[in-house]
Amino acid sequence: MSAKRLLRPSFLLLASLLLAPNFANAEPSLAEAIKKLDAKYLSVPDLAAKDAAPKIEAGGGADDAKPAAQEISQGGVQAALSYIEEKGEEGDVTRIPVVTITADGRVIAKLEGDSTGFTDPPVSVQIAELDPSNSRPEVVVSFYTGGAHCCSDTSVVTSSADGTTWTTVDVGEFDGGPLLATDLDGDGRYEFAPRDNAFLYAFACYACSTAPLEVLSVENGMVKNVTTDPRFKPAHEGTLKFIIEEVPDSEVNGFLAGYVGEKILLGEGKEAWDLMLAYYDKASDWGLESCDQPLDENGECPGKTVRLTYPEALERMLKENGYKVEK
Repeated sequence: MSAKRLLRPSFLLLASLLLAPNFANAEPSLAEAIKKLDAKYLSVPDLAAKDAAPKIEAGGGADDAKPAAQEISQGGVQAALSYIEEKGEEGDVTRIPVVTITADGRVIAKLEGDSTGFTDPPVSVQIAELDPSNSRPEVVVSFYTGGAHCCSDTSVVTSSADGTTWTTVDVGEFDGGPLLATDLDGDGRYEFAPRDNAFLYAFACYACSTAPLEVLSVENGMVKNVTTDPRFKPAHEGTLKFIIEEVPDSEVNGFLAGYVGEKILLGEGKEAWDLMLAYYDKASDWGLESCDQPLDENGECPGKTVRLTYPEALERMLKENGYKVEK
C-alpha cells in the first residue's frame, strides 16, 4: 500500500474538522469572554476588610444549648447581651435576644429581637466608630429574623455631637445572618458592606443570582449610601474579581445582572452591557413580566402586565436602583 493511500484518511478527517461549522471560528464561552475582558482584575488583591472592633457573635449552637450572657465595652460604652426565655406547651424552650446598651453607666437603649423559634438565636453586637459627627463609638446590633436566605435586622445606636443624647438608627434588613460593620478602606471608620439585595431573585433563583457590592455608612445619625465613593474602588475591584472567578455555565441571566451592575460601579458599564447582549439566555422568562403602572399599596399591578426582553427588563431594574446604564 502506498504512503499516499495511508495518508488520505487522516487528511480527509482533518479537512472535515477544519471545515465543520463553528469549529475553526467557535465563539468563546461566557467565562472565557469575561476573563479576557477583565483580565486585569484577576490579579487585584482579594477584598480584605478590617475589623478589630469589640464584638459578640452568638447563636447557631446545638438545639439544647443554653447561651451565656455576654458583654463588650469601649470608650465608656457598654453592650450586654441577655435572653428572654419562652416555654411552649410541650416544654420546649425558645429564646429572644435582648441587647442593653449603656454609656457612662446610664442605659441609653434596649433592643429586643423577634421570637424566631431558636433556642440559641443568631445575633451580633459590635462597638465601632461609624459616625464621624460625634466623639463616641457606635453600637451595631443585628438580629436574625429567620426564614430562607433571610435576614439580618440591623440597627446602629449613635450619639448626638455632644454625646448627651442617643438615637437608634434603623439600617435595614439584609440577606443572610446578622450583619457586622467593617473598615473597608482602612481609614479607621466602619461601614456596612452587604450585597445589593435588589439583584437577588430578580432574574434567577437565589443561588443563581449575583449581586454587586453595596456600601452604607452612618453620618449625622442617618444611613447614607456611599457605594460610589471613590475611596471604595479597591473594594469594588476585589468584588468583581470574586464575581468573575465563578462564571456559571447555565442560567446566566442572574449572573449577568450582577456582573453588569458591578461593572457600572467601576465605570465600565458599556463594555459589560455589550457582553451581556451577546451572551444572555433568550429562553429564560424569569423576571421579564412588568406592570405598565406603579404597583399599588398591596404590591398588585393596577394596569396591564407586559412582557419585556431581558435587556429591557435589566435596564429598567438597574435604573430603578440607581445604576447608570450606558449602551
